Amino acid sequence: MKKLVILLLVVLVFACKEEDNVLSDKAEIEDFKVETSGNFTPDKIYLNTEEGKIKAYTNKDFEDSDFPVSFSPQISVSQGATVTPASGTQVNFSQPEDFVKYVVVSEDGNIVSEYIFTIGDRQIPNAGFENWFMETGMNGKPFQQPGAYGESTVWATANMGTSIYSIYGTSPVPEGDNTVVKIETVTTVALPLVAGALYVGEFDLDGAVEDPTNPVAAAKLGMPFYSRPKSVKFKYAFKAGEQMIQAVLKEPGNLFGGFDVFDVEGKDKFGIEIVLEKREGESITTIAKTNFQSDEDIETLTEIELPVNYLTNDEPTHFYISFSPSFDGGTFKGAIGSTLILDDVKLIYE
Repeated sequence: MKKLVILLLVVLVFACKEEDNVLSDKAEIEDFKVETSGNFTPDKIYLNTEEGKIKAYTNKDFEDSDFPVSFSPQISVSQGATVTPASGTQVNFSQPEDFVKYVVVSEDGNIVSEYIFTIGDRQIPNAGFENWFMETGMNGKPFQQPGAYGESTVWATANMGTSIYSIYGTSPVPEGDNTVVKIETVTTVALPLVAGALYVGEFDLDGAVEDPTNPVAAAKLGMPFYSRPKSVKFKYAFKAGEQMIQAVLKEPGNLFGGFDVFDVEGKDKFGIEIVLEKREGESITTIAKTNFQSDEDIETLTEIELPVNYLTNDEPTHFYISFSPSFDGGTFKGAIGSTLILDDVKLIYE
């Protein structure tokens, strides 16, 4: 009996040693800190492991003189994991849309995670639409998207969804030294009406595939944001398409079963939505919401200012604004050719 007890103890000791030698398979950034650099004082750090996003936010407006900005972030990672660039390594930003990619490798070497680190102020990056990058569509061909880089842009469009047809509802339009963005309601060989889109957020191709009859399902709206603007100012022009139509699926739930298309009365309207939210886990509280539609044709770029209508006194964590040349386009209603031109979106504060 004594020998049996000793044998069991030996087995337990070796089992514990084997457990101690098990390497971690976690590859996460658990904490990320940056200190003041030049005129940049970080007021908030947004760290989202699921999305692989880190953002240092400052509650001021960037000036050209603020750049370049350099940080030496202090980074904590999962047990035994490594991060590149390493904690304490200096990283540099020459403009607001620059980014740094961090790669985390688990202790056992089997899991690799990527994080994109960006910085932000009280404004929307690239709100003058001067920067555009190339993205490859489902047809294998490149098309232009708003932003300096795909990794750091906050703007999204529906272009990927229609790229299989080589149709792009949102595009840049050079005007001398300036660039504006044009958003159109278009048609494809399979879809009688697709309202172009421009919004703060991301286009979710998986969402589009899962719910193809609901264009809104492809839009993941919002960016991390912690200020309370009183209004939004921008320049716009609008021209409604000639004939309003309503397209109805012949087979509900089947986007490729064909449509019945009916002419309807009325004139197309463009639509704008401005929203501030407080997100806490799965809970989302709407802090402010403004909706605006108009069918008035405006030939030349005209400035307009829309108030932000607050519903609560809570501090926001996210913000988005969305634009459509056919505000009811999500239900396949609108006018082919409706066109909204935008430039110089600015958030106004007290």
